Amino acid sequence: MNNNEELNKRILNKFKTKIAIENFKNEEKIQKTPKLKMLKFVATFVLSIGLTVSIVYAGGVIYEKVFKEPEKIENYIEELKVTQEDLNNIITEQEAINSAKEEIKRYGLEIKEDELIKTEIQKAPNYDEITYMIETSNLKVFIDANTGDLRSFYLDDGYSLEEREKLTSSREEIIKAGEEKLKEYGFGEEYKLSYISCNNSDDDSKVYLWYLWFSKEYDGLFNEAETINMTIIPKVNLVTVLSIVNEPFENNPIEISMEEAVNIAREKDKIINTENYKEKSFTANLAIKRMNPEVYLKENGLTNGYETTILEDGTEYSYNTYKMNGKARKVYAVEFSYEDKPFNQTRTYYVDVTTGEVVGGEDIFDLNVAE
Repeated sequence: MNNNEELNKRILNKFKTKIAIENFKNEEKIQKTPKLKMLKFVATFVLSIGLTVSIVYAGGVIYEKVFKEPEKIENYIEELKVTQEDLNNIITEQEAINSAKEEIKRYGLEIKEDELIKTEIQKAPNYDEITYMIETSNLKVFIDANTGDLRSFYLDDGYSLEEREKLTSSREEIIKAGEEKLKEYGFGEEYKLSYISCNNSDDDSKVYLWYLWFSKEYDGLFNEAETINMTIIPKVNLVTVLSIVNEPFENNPIEISMEEAVNIAREKDKIINTENYKEKSFTANLAIKRMNPEVYLKENGLTNGYETTILEDGTEYSYNTYKMNGKARKVYAVEFSYEDKPFNQTRTYYVDVTTGEVVGGEDIFDLNVAE
């Protein structure tokens, strides 16, 4: 996975599907929980809070736990190397080139054999992914080395910065252009616009690059694990970057209440908030999120998972030592803000709506705040 693809994945992993169904505030009085409901919550909480129990009880149904102890990558640098076993299990280089030629036609592009500059295999140990990167003078195509499907492409449009700045477009124009491109490429109506950004957030009149995410929607929630994102210059009807994430989602049922989820997240925060910052407020929203090891690492006193090494050529290389290939689940995203926390840091816990497990989370910092 190259830096651009990794950046796209990080961006994709970070954008929020802010469809709020209810906001909680500390100062609001929570109604007394009925006895039967409280018994249900206690059962859910006791079974889901420990990592040694393999089942949970919620909504009168026994469910298998979905969160597994994250796998640590013991030798990340070695895992980057392509082995003979890898080669035995993936398509060949020529098969990847042939697949790229066919896949890219869908997007009005072409790869000619005599224009090939480089073909290489790239591994992403955190996601258990192997891709072929096929490069020409102005195009990079990434093909799934297991299936032969297109992962992404990056097109050098050939425009200088001065030329780009003359190709401005309005927000309305870009949304229309994106929807038309989606239809042109043969993607169905189940993909809806879920996120939009640009190269100049202060002044739309100066924007010449727009970034659009189209995601599948479930019960009013966008699934970031089923998303097509693209970078477009609509003035010249050109898509310069396109990435596809297409991972199965089972749309797990809601068995616990939002109030229960908030209580579960707050109990977990008591363990992790070792600095004892006072809670200022919180929000809770339904969302679809990938499971991740962030909360597990903090709870068990481990590092944030990142390490740095120096490569043979002197390059400093940073990487996450844990697998990040958790599947997507419907969760309550419970976000706490704190008094006097540096950079207005907030902490979000992903509480599975079916099992009540904390299946991941994230910390968010406001870097615009002067400390």
